[in-house]
Amino acid sequence: MILTHPSSAKLSTPASCRSPQLIEEGSPNVYADLGCTDADSMQRKAKLVVRISDAISAKSLRLAQAAIVMGIEVFCLEAWLKGDFRDADETLLLACLRHIEMQPH
Repeated sequence: MILTHPSSAKLSTPASCRSPQLIEEGSPNVYADLGCTDADSMQRKAKLVVRISDAISAKSLRLAQAAIVMGIEVFCLEAWLKGDFRDADETLLLACLRHIEMQPH
């Protein structure tokens, strides 16, 4: 006897039997699509965090090393990289990006 989870039955339904789902194209700003009041600011912050992450990876730095270079606490950098940057100051993010980009390889 094989026991299966009730939700596994949904996975075995042939694609031809599934009802079609509507796919709606969004705007270039996902935060605006989600109705955030500070959508433009959040989009700019997200782009800065992506650039910070890319610079850290390109320089093969550990998070602790990157945090020292940027002059911030590791837990703060970790939070940003996990997407928790709503309360981050945009000017600080930009300064951190400049610091990390100026760091030699």
